[in-house]
Amino acid sequence: MILEHYVLDADTLLALGGNKQVSALVHVAAGDPTVRLWVPVASALEAERERTGIIDYLGILDVLHTLDTDYGAAHTIATLHRAGIPFGVAAAVHGARPTLDRPDGALVATVRPDAYEGLGVPVMDLNR
Repeated sequence: MILEHYVLDADTLLALGGNKQVSALVHVAAGDPTVRLWVPVASALEAERERTGIIDYLGILDVLHTLDTDYGAAHTIATLHRAGIPFGVAAAVHGARPTLDRPDGALVATVRPDAYEGLGVPVMDLNR
């Protein structure tokens, strides 16, 4: 089974429930087993800094799969952060890169596509 992989960043997590495109993506993923939505833990924590309680809300959405932060992720996030990239964006960049589980990588599904210019990851603009 070929899966479509999407990584949600902090800004997109904050748009849950208020953005029709974000809600539609979650709805599609809930009904289509070939669509996977990934949430980097660091992006979820960044969203929590902006809106207390978002972690609890994410926990009830069983369609979201978390991407844990290991040393490799922490190193990538820190390196990008030193270059001025917000933690939530940096975590999504790392999450979109190819892995053994996602050999083709993933698209970053975001409401802030401009944040990813020049970062080398494919982006799906959820503002359209």
